[in-house]
Amino acid sequence: MSANQNPDRSTGFLLRDNSRFVKAAFNDRVSGLTQAQWGALAQLSRHQGLNQVGLADLLEVQPITVARLIDKLVGLGVVERRADPNDRRAQQLFLTDKAQPLLDQMWEAADEILDEAYAGFSEEERARFIDMLVRMRCNLAHFTQHDSARSRAASFRKAG
Repeated sequence: MSANQNPDRSTGFLLRDNSRFVKAAFNDRVSGLTQAQWGALAQLSRHQGLNQVGLADLLEVQPITVARLIDKLVGLGVVERRADPNDRRAQQLFLTDKAQPLLDQMWEAADEILDEAYAGFSEEERARFIDMLVRMRCNLAHFTQHDSARSRAASFRKAG
């Protein structure tokens, strides 16, 4: 049996399982918001001024799902919508000062969880592992972009 056929040694299964364990540990340590709301805050902390469609892309959900999510975060006073100066139909999303304590709690919990996940790793192993994951992400992103381009080209040829 190859490593890909053994879930205990398969990269895909291991990545999925580790992601699931990290999410469960995170949900146990942070409270007050849903996982989707935490994800939205994390993305907005990196991309202030993003619109709802852009946030939906980053979260890999439908724009209508993000609209309801943002409505709740606006209601909590942690996100505000502002008119987009370049498109009067669009709104940009910004975190308010009230979001900072939540982000601090989130990053602190994430640091604790990752310290536990990396138990037994040397600093060098940890850095190498992160470098490998970054490289894997770049490879997969490149592959996915080429796959999407091929699919669009095939659809265009069919339509033409």
